[in-house]
Amino acid sequence: MSQASKTVIMLGDINVDNIWPVPAIPQPGRDGLVDTVKMETGGAILNSAIMMDRLGFEPSLIGCVGDDVWYAYLKGRLSNTRIDLSALQRTRDQNTGLTFILVTPDGERTMLGYRGANKLLSPEAITSDLFESASWLHISGYAFLESPQREAAWRAIELATDRSVPISLDTGLEPVMRHKADFLRVLPLLELCISGLAEMDQLLGAGTPEEAAEKLLAAGVGMAAIKLGGEGSLLLDEKESFHCPPFEVDVVDTTGAGDAYSAGLLYGRLHGFDLRSSGVLASALGALAACSEGAGLALPNINDLTAFLTDRRLTDNNAFREVLFKLHAHFQLQGD
Repeated sequence: MSQASKTVIMLGDINVDNIWPVPAIPQPGRDGLVDTVKMETGGAILNSAIMMDRLGFEPSLIGCVGDDVWYAYLKGRLSNTRIDLSALQRTRDQNTGLTFILVTPDGERTMLGYRGANKLLSPEAITSDLFESASWLHISGYAFLESPQREAAWRAIELATDRSVPISLDTGLEPVMRHKADFLRVLPLLELCISGLAEMDQLLGAGTPEEAAEKLLAAGVGMAAIKLGGEGSLLLDEKESFHCPPFEVDVVDTTGAGDAYSAGLLYGRLHGFDLRSSGVLASALGALAACSEGAGLALPNINDLTAFLTDRRLTDNNAFREVLFKLHAHFQLQGD
């Protein structure tokens, strides 16, 4: 892969996460006390960008942040990555986005979000030169929630389409519920759509994973990925269908697991992986992300991934052993 082709543009919300491990969600009016609090970089698009950086790509972030201490924190934390922050817009009208995440002992998380500066991303900040060397555009569905960020997302889609840059979208339930028309409009332009069954029920009236994936392809999507939580995921393109069950791991915190999963699918598509290899890689990264507290820079790296693939190809008695061998060999070669 050429150096230029490694540039992946990623557009969406950029946040600082405050992670609170709680024994249980407190009843209304009661106190919830925690022993530790962790602060980390966050936002679905930034989590996926960090994962892509660790897989060897050079993500370029498009978003809006505040001119504040929170952005200074993000910039400092990302200084040792290949993530390009030069396309970020800065504003004094709102603070950088913040998310407070309550994590219960089973790894489930409850989020309270302040979108702040994210929604102020201006279409004027999206310039054609950003796409000159781009190999992919990945968008978070939350970019469609509010204007002017919604118009900025459409501007990026327009520029990518004009230059034949493939586009992927990770939908999100709340954006689909609020702006169904935008999502129906963008589907024919997508090389990859990553979604959940609840979103597909709202958007396309699909009641099963198979129906959801088939309706996405009928709408013009190149590849559909339907996330099924504890049941894994269903992938479909014009050639084949693949149900990828989840890897069994000791879940610590599911924050960022879906974002790591998305990065795995992007990596697979950019490297020309078949459906099974893309799905198994995405599932492995999602499982690894769930094994650590928080997302952002706590997400797995190449060494974590190769160790995981080594362990699973030796111990898992399943139909994916051949794929695990292929992936392990690929990442060993990438590391040479």
